[in-house]
Amino acid sequence: MSSQKYDFIDLILLIGTNPLPNYVVAKYFHNTNKTLERVWLIYSETTDFYQGTEQYAKDIKKVLEKEFKESDVRYLLYNLSDISRARTIEERVAKILSEQSGRRKVHLNYTGGTKAMSVHAYRALEKEFGEGFSASYLDARDYRIKFDKNPDIDTGDLRKAIQLEMPDLFSLHNSEILVGSTNNEYFEAISDLDGSIRDNIMQSIADLAKEEKLLDLREWLNTANQGELFSGEKSKGEIEETMAIFNDNHHENELLFNYLSKFPDNDRFCDKEGNWSYRNFGKNKNTKQLNKFLSGGWLEAYVAWVIGNNCKDQNSVITNIHLKTKGNKSVSKDFEIDVLAKNGYQICGISCGTSLKFTKDQQKETLPDGGKLKNKGFEVILRSSQIGGDEARSVLVTLLNPKLAKDLEDDLKAATGAGQDKFIVLGRKDLPAEKMWKKLKKHIYG
Repeated sequence: MSSQKYDFIDLILLIGTNPLPNYVVAKYFHNTNKTLERVWLIYSETTDFYQGTEQYAKDIKKVLEKEFKESDVRYLLYNLSDISRARTIEERVAKILSEQSGRRKVHLNYTGGTKAMSVHAYRALEKEFGEGFSASYLDARDYRIKFDKNPDIDTGDLRKAIQLEMPDLFSLHNSEILVGSTNNEYFEAISDLDGSIRDNIMQSIADLAKEEKLLDLREWLNTANQGELFSGEKSKGEIEETMAIFNDNHHENELLFNYLSKFPDNDRFCDKEGNWSYRNFGKNKNTKQLNKFLSGGWLEAYVAWVIGNNCKDQNSVITNIHLKTKGNKSVSKDFEIDVLAKNGYQICGISCGTSLKFTKDQQKETLPDGGKLKNKGFEVILRSSQIGGDEARSVLVTLLNPKLAKDLEDDLKAATGAGQDKFIVLGRKDLPAEKMWKKLKKHIYG
């Protein structure tokens, strides 16, 4: 934490639609300013034209009061009835602070709120308090607080100083994790006290990635589905006929067989030699959750496994987050993120997609029909920003070849305005564990 000392009594925060920067600023000054007595959370009221931010102010207050239980600092909520009229903003802000007795030092952090709120609150406070007024903003480019009157102050990278637990991150957005079916429900539920089964499955995927054979997972599943091997009881002959192509090319499919052999006994489709476990095909043996994992959940689990194996803080990575806004159902939001990684207070949302279209007669690979991957890219950029604000980063992990992955990345950046360092697309050549970690480390923790 910075050794810089501050001496203002009141901190004024303007509450916009992303509460995270306000939380970071409040926590920083709580830790560095021993004279702090009050934090003013000035929010907008709901009107016919915009959604108010009172709930965000309440969420910030709740999280900070929980963190600083022994503190005497008070958190005060005040509303602005109109955030577009200069006079209304100036009069309301001046009135709020003038009601407090005594002349004192006041600090405004104008990172949040609308531009009009920032400009006119600044003018009102500067007029009211003169030399006792100071201001700052949290720069999303280098994660430092910049001070108007003291530009030489260096707070350092606040991602290193301000930590935020995942539950508090969700609480700031008045959200809660929903319990329900996810793509990794099967994988997470494997009864595996020492972790060896799950780790062995992931290691076998890493071996496939290293040898650029990840598409074998899709090819095997597609073949099994086309043969309807999961739709009901199948004879030994039917299974052998469907799977003959893999046995005919046994040497080429050794890593695939190794992967399929790592599952628990009841879900093991073959051994390492490619001998099929006939009893394990069919709807009675292969659950909906297992099929979800085989169809794409494995990629999400693999990405989280790679990060977890290399990240010091195991609590900074979670998978399959299904969030829903608490309270008012009429304005609730319900969304999912495949993998969420946290660097201090900065978050990175990661979406994974295995969709791919390959035309055999033309030997040509193209983006899948229906824009599935592009939609996943839009979604992860949007949802990451909703949770993490301007500082958030996002990643789309795919099985595309390098050219298609780069084309998709450029297309999504152009369409969303995501900056060069805010969003990347990984293709299948990026997925060997060591190479993937190198790219994700630079993007998430750089």
